[in-house]
Amino acid sequence: MTSQEAKEYLMQYRESMNRTKEIADHLADLRSVAESLGHEHGQRASLDEAVAALVDAQDETAHELNRLCALRGEIIGTIDSVPKVYRPVLVERYVNGHTWEKIAVNLNYSYRGITKLHGRALLAVIEILERVH
Repeated sequence: MTSQEAKEYLMQYRESMNRTKEIADHLADLRSVAESLGHEHGQRASLDEAVAALVDAQDETAHELNRLCALRGEIIGTIDSVPKVYRPVLVERYVNGHTWEKIAVNLNYSYRGITKLHGRALLAVIEILERVH
């Protein structure tokens, strides 16, 4: 495994958070449509269709949401498995999505120091992932 592959693995955390938000927004839109149709007289067929679409969407997304949650749990487990000194940089970057500059300030490192620490942290992640797989 390469450092780039380790980064891509860790970046899945933020991507899964974004996907979860997209799913929640879509379900909220469907609920809103169903609720608005419920307040209009003579819209029973449309309401039934909207409710059916909402139920179908909830069923379809439940599996995806569970998968995304499990993925985030796996990534957090990986981060928790690296030596303690590396955890903050991984959390700041891949969980919180902060820039290198912000991470350096937050963790009281120079920019160069934080990038070196990140490189060592990625090596620790690679070691863990290669042991697991």
